[in-house]
Amino acid sequence: MTALPPSVTTERVPWHDDDAARLRVEQQAELAARYDGVEDIEPELPPDEMLANVLVRVDGAAVACGSLRAAPAYGEGWGELKRMFVRPAARGRGLSRLVLRELEAIATERGLRRLILETGVRQPEAIGLYRSAGYRRIARYGPYVDEPSSVCYARWLAADLTTRVLLVNGSVGSGKTTVAAAVARLLEQRGVPHAWVDVDALCQVWPAPDGDPYATGLAFRTLEAAAGGFREAGYRHVVLARVVEHAADRERYEATFDGADVRVVRLTASEEERRARLTAREPAGASRDWHLARTVELEAVLDAAGADDAVVTTDARAPDDVALDVLAVASW
Repeated sequence: MTALPPSVTTERVPWHDDDAARLRVEQQAELAARYDGVEDIEPELPPDEMLANVLVRVDGAAVACGSLRAAPAYGEGWGELKRMFVRPAARGRGLSRLVLRELEAIATERGLRRLILETGVRQPEAIGLYRSAGYRRIARYGPYVDEPSSVCYARWLAADLTTRVLLVNGSVGSGKTTVAAAVARLLEQRGVPHAWVDVDALCQVWPAPDGDPYATGLAFRTLEAAAGGFREAGYRHVVLARVVEHAADRERYEATFDGADVRVVRLTASEEERRARLTAREPAGASRDWHLARTVELEAVLDAAGADDAVVTTDARAPDDVALDVLAVASW
């Protein structure tokens, strides 16, 4: 006899529902075990702040839960996801995604605009779930600000509220600044409000900060200050020209722009082409020599980093043609 598939149901239940309460206790115990016995920063949640609670049953047994909390202290129309949990024996079936979708539906019904959440560096499966569902990195908030093991994410429930960042990546001489400027011109022609920044211009300091030879930390701090202004002024599209040497920098840019959707498009050109451009651009001397050496070194670094969503060649191509391709592969 063929076994019947399990019956999966999703329920909205009160905060004090017995099954939901038991699952929350199990969730807290698991977190303590993962973090060397350290308890949750918020072990008790105020019931009056909880907007909704979701329970998933498989063949009648409660196996997964999650809650939605009002979060007006962080922003008007914001909510916070809490107590997301699936019993170990029921994992790998997509049940956490069912809980997440139901909580998002409830948030939309209640007129919320944004959801935020905190998880931890020792919960890669949770991070994977949220990222795959469109949540993007933000700065640590509230009780988690000084907690190094915490990572925080957010998602705007309306796509037009999300800031979109296009990073034009590439080695020295690949054409990043020229193409980013061309992308900005095309956006203007399309009537898309935007900002564009040559991030290298934010790093022109001497001497370089201690331990930061390319002033990357300084650039991020400056961008973070600018990001709020761009958003307040209504610029939801931001084009940046900057080398992206590490895959982890994607989340750093997401957080800098408060949960932005980041696309990284790398420009490539043959070594011969890059060296010809640099020779024409840089005056003879130490600066030219450094750039000629750096373009070879950096191309290898970018190959190994694999930080890109797409790659576009610039060899013997007009900047506007390259910019069209960049926008296309970035789905802008």
